[in-house]
Amino acid sequence: MRDELKRIGILEYHYHSIFYYTLARICKTKHTQVTLFTTQKIFSLISPHLANKKDYRIVLQRDNESLASFLHRVETICNTDIDLLFINTIQESLKDLPHYVRFHPSCKMILTIHDANTWLNQKKTTIDITRPFATLDTLMSTLLINKIILKKFDAINVIYPPIKDYILKNTNYEKEIFTLPFTFFDEEKYQIPTNLPKKIRFVVPGAIIESRRDHTAVMEAFEHLFESYPKAFSLCLLGKPIGSYGKQILKRATQLKQQNYDIHFFSEFVPEETYDKIFREATVVITPFKLETRSLGVMKETFGKTKASGVLFDAIQYAKPIILPYNHSIMNELSSSTLIYKDAEDLQNLLSTLLSDKKRLQILVKKAIHNSRYFSLSNMHRYFEQKVLPAFKP
Repeated sequence: MRDELKRIGILEYHYHSIFYYTLARICKTKHTQVTLFTTQKIFSLISPHLANKKDYRIVLQRDNESLASFLHRVETICNTDIDLLFINTIQESLKDLPHYVRFHPSCKMILTIHDANTWLNQKKTTIDITRPFATLDTLMSTLLINKIILKKFDAINVIYPPIKDYILKNTNYEKEIFTLPFTFFDEEKYQIPTNLPKKIRFVVPGAIIESRRDHTAVMEAFEHLFESYPKAFSLCLLGKPIGSYGKQILKRATQLKQQNYDIHFFSEFVPEETYDKIFREATVVITPFKLETRSLGVMKETFGKTKASGVLFDAIQYAKPIILPYNHSIMNELSSSTLIYKDAEDLQNLLSTLLSDKKRLQILVKKAIHNSRYFSLSNMHRYFEQKVLPAFKP
């Protein structure tokens, strides 16, 4: 019976430990044997969360073993012991890409694409004369990606379904595209409350950084809301302030705190346990993305279309309704538990409606729980076995 198992490998060398844990759990079914290839640091992060480590074969990078040597060892194992290899992250720079030029195991391979334009729509490259080395690195890297590395893979995975839609409409990629998510919903683990707390808890997760999030609009909205509903809610800015912009936002938050309004914030990096606890206790999550961003500093990417934020998957993991800027793409599964706003005034009016209409807010909370179940581990197992594995039958 063991010979009939599909032999799955999962390689993560760089960082995405949460997604690595997710794939480990999704790929381990009664029909598979799973080998985890990773660093000691990344394995230490996921190890406490693996229910039974004996379910996996573990291959770790050795002390003082270079990336080139580690990948050669992974390739050797894959040639004889792996049928399908997932690669979670390839750094999009000349520091790491050449290692994957040489990496060519005989098994089938799936690469997770985190930045769609960088990998598949390289017309979005811009020339930044103020950053000549970054620009040169990008141009050379995209050449390696386009001419050599991407061709090695039999399929790609994207963690956010609208990214697949973007790829199909805007690129000529013709191989399989899967949508295994960044994380999954584990209702038994988190025991999501269905009733509203006496005081509504709004949470704004993510670093307070001008280039990524519009915390200014959030503060403008809440400064008015605290005046109108001084005891009805709390607000938590769940992220580290970055630069002068972060300091400005914290100054405004401190002024509200001095007026005895229920606002919480952090001056340093938020520990994982603290982040999880606050997110779990939140009522509504607000994510004030600035949608346009850059990969490698010169490649244009758009949150919700070509790139996904982990915050959306935190909302799935903890079954929370989410509020997004109006032009952020929304996946179908979350549409009924997602609200949108255009500007600070619109956000203020939206939140005021929720605070004055608890019935509507209660419905929104219950829809969030319902929608997160689309991403339960059992549903992810079903997708993996019905969509992914059949595509790679001998």
